Amino acid sequence: MVSLPRVIHWGPLTALFIVISVSITGTYTALQLWSLPQVRAFRLPNFVCMYFWLVPILTNFFSAMNSGPGYVPMGWKPAKSEDEKSLQFCKVCRGFKPPRSHHCRQCGRCIKKMDHHCPWINHCVGHSNHAAFLKFLFFVPFGCLHGVILNVNFLYRFINYEFLYTRPYLKINTFWLIYVVGTVGLAIGTIIGVFILFLVQLKSILHNQTQIEDWIVDKAHRRRGKYDEPFVFPYDIGTRKNFAQVVNWSGRPKGDGIEWPVKEGSNKYSFTLEQLEQKMIKKSAAITCSMKHSYSGYSCPLSFGLMTSLCSPRCGEGFVSVKKGDKVTITRWQTYWVYGEKVFEKGEGKQVKGWFPKSLCTATTQRGQRQG
Repeated sequence: MVSLPRVIHWGPLTALFIVISVSITGTYTALQLWSLPQVRAFRLPNFVCMYFWLVPILTNFFSAMNSGPGYVPMGWKPAKSEDEKSLQFCKVCRGFKPPRSHHCRQCGRCIKKMDHHCPWINHCVGHSNHAAFLKFLFFVPFGCLHGVILNVNFLYRFINYEFLYTRPYLKINTFWLIYVVGTVGLAIGTIIGVFILFLVQLKSILHNQTQIEDWIVDKAHRRRGKYDEPFVFPYDIGTRKNFAQVVNWSGRPKGDGIEWPVKEGSNKYSFTLEQLEQKMIKKSAAITCSMKHSYSGYSCPLSFGLMTSLCSPRCGEGFVSVKKGDKVTITRWQTYWVYGEKVFEKGEGKQVKGWFPKSLCTATTQRGQRQG
């Protein structure tokens, strides 16, 4: 069943609009071209091919959206209590995070093998829906390319017949002409954008390394000195095995998203221990300050200055609204923005993180430094 609340969002609606527009204009132009003897041999193949693309596109789109990425059970903990020290704890879900799991602010849950939160399906991409998402990205460029070929062929023949012959062989009104031309431009942009995203996701699957893990691994390499032992990513077990974990004949990902096979020389907590060390380093460098003013959470707050609005972070981590007097622990800095977590009373079980303007910070911090 399709979840309407998840579909009624700008991302899925935009994706559906593009797919349906390409299909409608492709059908319209194919019917118009049907009357021309020059394209007689391609009549039926065009229709069959067009809807051949449409079926897997929509099937995988709704599958990725509705099946979801796979949630970590609320309050999850490892079978052995001694393993808890090797795992991160989620205050919101009130449980430990299994290896490769991360908490998604938009979904409000911890996600198994979280790659990213995708606005186009209004859901996270993770352990359970990674294959469907990859197949959706694979079929979209082909479907759009076929639509572009049909529409451009029609426009070319329409212009030739309209101006080179005494009577028009192809008829089209202004609305359909604008719609077809607009759809061609939209489809070309979609082909380029989605194909790039497909390559990114394919690389992620072949290396068995999510976008979030890319960032963690990069920090692991950068924080090690010249003579330190290099960090080894434990989940890359070979291209074929990596691919089969996600895409296989069963149609389901291998494993439960909790336990993961690792390469020889690593253990199942090698990566989570690295995360914990990075968290400790970040925590030791963090500062806590009080807010001088309130901030609504908008990404372009002109009231804080033009440069603050123009230089707002575009990394998908979101913005956090704060009130005057709120305390926030800051862990990352940019020229005009800072990233931090709101400080709550103990036992509230809340975790609210995000970006906000740097000018909100008070002059005095816990480390006695000056900020803002």
